[in-house]
Amino acid sequence: MFYYNALEQILLVLAILIPFLVTVAFYTLAERKIMASIQRRRGPNVVGFFGLLQPIVDGIKLLLKEVVVPSRANYFLFLFAPVIALTLSFALQSFLPFTTYLCYVDVSFGLLALFAVSSLNAYSVIVSGWASNSKYAFLGSLRAVAQLISYELVIGFILIILILLTGSARLTDFVEVQAQLA
Repeated sequence: MFYYNALEQILLVLAILIPFLVTVAFYTLAERKIMASIQRRRGPNVVGFFGLLQPIVDGIKLLLKEVVVPSRANYFLFLFAPVIALTLSFALQSFLPFTTYLCYVDVSFGLLALFAVSSLNAYSVIVSGWASNSKYAFLGSLRAVAQLISYELVIGFILIILILLTGSARLTDFVEVQAQLA
């Protein structure tokens, strides 16, 4: 019985994760094509019909790349910081509702949990800069974290307005309010 529930949960996570990854890959392709047309150059159109296989080729290239670690870097933290960032990004997707009834994690404080998990991403940025053992990379990561914090302040005020308008911090309640307005 336990194996059935675990398998069901794994399939549910994959059903959410795989379309998300494919969507991001093709949004990246669309962005590259649009930027190429703006800059009046040929975009990614070599692989497949109109370049539609380019995201797959890019993924294969990314998986086969050599891992380059600076000689004086903290090896574990240098490789673990991107894993933290990716894990937090996928954790954010678990809070987002697809419909009123389809949400992987539906908690009464969903908006606050979403904001808290997204705020943790600053740690992965600062750890990656620190782990490289370079003052320039560390200063760059400090600048990026300062920028993240300044954006999060504005987003926090917007989220407070959403909570006041809906009367709840549950994300599925936001979907219900939007359905009533439509």
